[in-house]
Amino acid sequence: MKIEIRSDRVHIEGYVNAVGRDSRRMTDEEGYPFYEQMEPGVFARALSSGRNVMALLNHDNNRVLSDTERGLELKEDTIGLYAAFDSGDPELIELARGGHLMGWSFGFIPMDSSDVYDSSVGHRSVVKELELIEVSVISDAMRPCYAGTSIHTRADGTEDAIQTRAMDNDAVFRAIIEDQLEPKKEPIDYSRYDAVINRLKK
Repeated sequence: MKIEIRSDRVHIEGYVNAVGRDSRRMTDEEGYPFYEQMEPGVFARALSSGRNVMALLNHDNNRVLSDTERGLELKEDTIGLYAAFDSGDPELIELARGGHLMGWSFGFIPMDSSDVYDSSVGHRSVVKELELIEVSVISDAMRPCYAGTSIHTRADGTEDAIQTRAMDNDAVFRAIIEDQLEPKKEPIDYSRYDAVINRLKK
């Protein structure tokens, strides 16, 4: 995760999920352990639907930081799902300045998956199709939850269970603060130059 802090805005970008590789060990709703993998191309197919995807703080629908209709950029490349957005949200800026942002998470509705048992890792699920609902920036007040479920109510009143997943590897943070972009210059000591000039004057 790369964080750039300006005077009144913050820019955040990074990988939300790495495709084609197993997640950390998670536990399903019944308490059974499993590993999950997002099939390469699954995010690209989801994004091609044109659905407006939100950027949230801590999966809170009341804390919309951006969305794909207002500047949230989402794409899938050979590594995985990449996100980037700018926000002037005061709380987000304060969290960024204080070093309280922990990483990414995302919420989705699984549409198709294959479940297999691998003797080397145990129960494994590969998500082949999904509906991407949101990506979230997670603060240390929440801490990443690698597997969770929330309820999403659609406009027509129907409800869907949204699965939430955190980034499955350790995020790398780089904060760039506006007033630190230019290296600070040490004051120049002119005393030795003055001594040379005074000798030359004699």
